[in-house]
Amino acid sequence: MVASYACAGGLTMPKAKPDQVVVHRIELQEKEREILQAYVGGSVVKNAVVPAAIVAGVGSAAYIGYKAAKAAYGWTEDIVEDIKATPIGAYAESVQTSGGATLPSPALKGLYRLASWLTTPQK
Repeated sequence: MVASYACAGGLTMPKAKPDQVVVHRIELQEKEREILQAYVGGSVVKNAVVPAAIVAGVGSAAYIGYKAAKAAYGWTEDIVEDIKATPIGAYAESVQTSGGATLPSPALKGLYRLASWLTTPQK
């Protein structure tokens, strides 16, 4: 069976099946490999750092805008105070002040102790 392909003017031309497969191989020398590894490493870092920097910049701008609006105009509510006023915020504050004693299960108490140990600066 002969396949066909379109060419200029909308005509179809017969195309024979390939009777051999040609493999091309590209080999790099040591210096070229080092350059390629540096390029790939830089690309990986760029692809990870740029989105993180954008998120940090947007978050910082939002926080600064919130604080500036609160200080200049006083028309925004204090989010931290609202969270503390909710039952969940009050519960979280009571857990923090009691050192995890108000948690309902031993597993959660152990998890709280582990998290507080990890976040406490070591001497």
